[in-house]
Amino acid sequence: NMIDSYITFSGTSYTATDASALKVDGSALAITKAGTYEISGTLDNGQIIVEVTKAERVTLILNNFTGHNESSAVIWVKSADKVYLEIKDGTVNTLTDGATYVFANPTDTKPNACIYSSDDLTIKGGGRLNVYANYNNGIGCKNDLRIKDCTLNVTGVNNILKGNDSVEIENATVKLSGGEDAIKSDTADRTDKGYILITAGSKVEINCIDDAIQATMSITIEAGCAITGTCGGDTLNCPGTINADEGAMQIGSTAQP
Repeated sequence: NMIDSYITFSGTSYTATDASALKVDGSALAITKAGTYEISGTLDNGQIIVEVTKAERVTLILNNFTGHNESSAVIWVKSADKVYLEIKDGTVNTLTDGATYVFANPTDTKPNACIYSSDDLTIKGGGRLNVYANYNNGIGCKNDLRIKDCTLNVTGVNNILKGNDSVEIENATVKLSGGEDAIKSDTADRTDKGYILITAGSKVEINCIDDAIQATMSITIEAGCAITGTCGGDTLNCPGTINADEGAMQIGSTAQP
């Protein structure tokens, strides 16, 4: 797909091949138009915001990008229809946040993850993405979180991967460590949401304090994937339907019986 703008960060400043869709807001750079943006370089204590209409889609291609924000999310999707975070083949990208967030309004509770999206978020691509979250969740999404065909390494303090409506891991290699629950979906008011699906070809290594995989409606773990590691709570926690291939579940619980 065509790239609308190449954005290169250097410390707290940036250059862009087309800045028409970009708006600087304090230490944040906001993307305000649908399109595809390739992001590279190093961002020191700053933020990338996606703020487009609920009908528009944005693709962010990470190309050896390193981003840090001491007091908020590094990537914050405020509004969109869908956002695609594409990890460019052969690249390594690392995002880190601080242990304390500062909110514009003291009553705000979001963003609460190193990558936070208010709308559907898909992470895909042949590169590697490291997310080191020190405040709360690692990757948080209010709607549907999809992780496809990529290599992802995430640490978090609370939930490591959280998709309120759903989490799908498809043919991805994912390492999740730290945190209370590793993968969580908690929408309770819709029967078609609140689910977690891990498909064949996925490798998920989990080392967490509480539940490995927790959902409100259903958990599906297909044959041909491998869930390994240890958790301190339940390996699978769901009051609804659990369909987990026995061979795929190789995770141990360190919980006291």
